Amino acid sequence: MASPLPQVLLDGLFAGGTYALMAAGMALILGVVKVINLSHGAFFTLGAYVAYALAERGVESPLAAAPLAAVIAFAFGVFLGKSFVNPARSHPFALPVGTLACALLFEQAAQMVWGPHPLSIEAGAPWIGPGGLVIRRWGVIAFLSSAALLGGLQWVLSARPGLPLRLIAEDEEIAGSLGMNVEAIRYLTFGGACAMAAAAGALLSPSGAVTPTMGRAPLLLSLVVVIVAGMDSVAAIFLLSIGLGIFGNACAWFLSPQWSYVALLAAVCLLLSARPAGIVALAERRD
Repeated sequence: MASPLPQVLLDGLFAGGTYALMAAGMALILGVVKVINLSHGAFFTLGAYVAYALAERGVESPLAAAPLAAVIAFAFGVFLGKSFVNPARSHPFALPVGTLACALLFEQAAQMVWGPHPLSIEAGAPWIGPGGLVIRRWGVIAFLSSAALLGGLQWVLSARPGLPLRLIAEDEEIAGSLGMNVEAIRYLTFGGACAMAAAAGALLSPSGAVTPTMGRAPLLLSLVVVIVAGMDSVAAIFLLSIGLGIFGNACAWFLSPQWSYVALLAAVCLLLSARPAGIVALAERRD
């Protein structure tokens, strides 16, 4: 009998690489907008429902659903950022509560439109690799798409187009004194991060059931990744997301799916207890 380990590693790689897209969006919000967006998981769910709606109309490719989901989420994110997040930034307790209320409102709306029952999207026939390894098409598409988008984000942040984001993250007053429209950059960044979460949801939609509350666990995972890996390194976010994806998938395979996120949170709690500054900050301190 073949060992399940290669299958566990491959599926964890696919899921973790795509969750990194959502975590990178969370890092942008925390670094540039400087708020905690508890509605981030709702945009992930929105992307999955957009993929389901397209699949019902015969367009079953997550690669086709991701751009549409990103555009819709960007529009909603810009509206939310401009109408609520920017004005409420001076009230730190109101923002998490308000974004959480937006997430709950979306969950109720999704339940009214699509119902409370789990929905599924046809994933297509997988490829069979060496030794009977099942290579899921949606996984390959999701991983490569996420890697390409994150590579583009890393380039933008390190090149001249990302200078306003880097400057605002460092010092908003200096950015404003240089003539930058800080408010606009904030809500556009917020919208772009929401688009990244929706794209991740669309890409991962064939991997499991689509439900109104499916974005809660990815929200928690993205927060954990940003806390541990930091907000400055896209590569660190990508690698840690993959590691957590593999670890969580292994727990789901060898224990049960219910223990997957419990084990992930326990591992992260132990890591943060030993290294409260996070792994990236510790490495920089040693350098």
